[in-house]
Amino acid sequence: GTGLRNVCSSLFAPPPLSSKEPLHFQSWFFDELQSRPDERQLPGVPRSHLLEVSRAPPLLEKLLLVGFLLCSDILLHELSFTPLRVAAALPKLCRRGLAKLFGRASAGPVLPITQTGDVVRLTLLVLNVLLVLWFFDISGTYHYIRGESFLKLYVIFNMLEMFERWCRSIGVDLFDLVMASARESWADFLPKYLWTLACCFVHSLMHLLRVLLLHVAINTSSSAVFLIIVTNNFGEIKSTVFKRYDPKGLFPIITSDIVERFYLLTDVIFVVCRLSIPTHRGTTDRVDIAFLLFLLVLLELGTDWIKFCLIVKFSELKAETLEIYKEVLMADILVCRSTQPTGLSTTTKDGKPLQLTTPFRGIHSFSHSLQRRLGFSAVPMTTIVVVHLLMLARSPCNTLMQQPRSVVVLFCAAAFTITVLTKVLLALILLGFSSRRRSRIPRGMELFSKIKAL
Repeated sequence: GTGLRNVCSSLFAPPPLSSKEPLHFQSWFFDELQSRPDERQLPGVPRSHLLEVSRAPPLLEKLLLVGFLLCSDILLHELSFTPLRVAAALPKLCRRGLAKLFGRASAGPVLPITQTGDVVRLTLLVLNVLLVLWFFDISGTYHYIRGESFLKLYVIFNMLEMFERWCRSIGVDLFDLVMASARESWADFLPKYLWTLACCFVHSLMHLLRVLLLHVAINTSSSAVFLIIVTNNFGEIKSTVFKRYDPKGLFPIITSDIVERFYLLTDVIFVVCRLSIPTHRGTTDRVDIAFLLFLLVLLELGTDWIKFCLIVKFSELKAETLEIYKEVLMADILVCRSTQPTGLSTTTKDGKPLQLTTPFRGIHSFSHSLQRRLGFSAVPMTTIVVVHLLMLARSPCNTLMQQPRSVVVLFCAAAFTITVLTKVLLALILLGFSSRRRSRIPRGMELFSKIKAL
């Protein structure tokens, strides 16, 4: 009773007025009206985080561009350097086989470990392509997707995205496991090789289904399938932005978007290749197809910008974090190519010497050394490329295959030479860009050994 009234009166009582400065209504009114301006407080005003948010889109696009070029470099290595390295390894393997046949085989490995990795990858690629062509009916699956309801396709598309990411993560680890077992006995190596092949096969099938879904959406102007792609992008925003991230936890989302951006552009190329075959054309004309493809790419860009702007805003991250991620990728390029046995020599922010190294340095090729950081598995994507090339070659409207055999061989040799030259040019661009930015690498030393894809 009485005690409670005393507490309330003490809490809500007006402040005591000084006897020298009595409060008048006129002075109070002008204070309320003018709010006592004081410009001396301006330097102490907190800086709005929206300025950091506005810096995120351009820095994000620079980072995604570097990641896209690195994925392209890995894919081009599979299509150009890997066949060349395997061709150079064949004479050595034949000599070792003949030596074993006559009991004169010497001890020790016949191939360097990186060349052994190229042989493993090419055999996986060839077997995977044969499995896909043998077990997957592209035409039947296309017509099945075209005739299904919206709800079923929505469920299938979301399941594909989830399992495709799972296969991507498991696939990278399986490739590392196979390479770590390259010098073991066949009894230990073969089960890991077969598991890797099975993962590549499932991953390739899932990606082919994605391509066919996009093909149905573009070729038939199917609003249902296109609506699935749109709603899936907004579902991605909803599932990621309302969480708090630190620089270590944000990087897996960045690498996933790098690979997704690469997948999207390659899928668009695959669909255009399929639509270039007259038997695969629908009722949609070229202008509508170009508009739909442009809308799809624009939607992907807008989704990424909105997502990362909101992440930077809600998590109160600095936009400079995206720049640091790029420096980490540049450091990976230099570390795997360093001639020093211990890795790349650099310094920390405090000027202390530091040696940088990466797992599987000297085991993977230079291009594949970044697959762990990016979470990009090249064999399934290369399988899709080879399958589409074979599809174009077997097209009844293909005039190239109707030419003399010498012309076909000359064309294939020219295409392979262009692929090799493109790989060389891209590798030089990435190495030169990384070398010029070597002085900025110490900014990413704190995250270098902590971040990688899922």
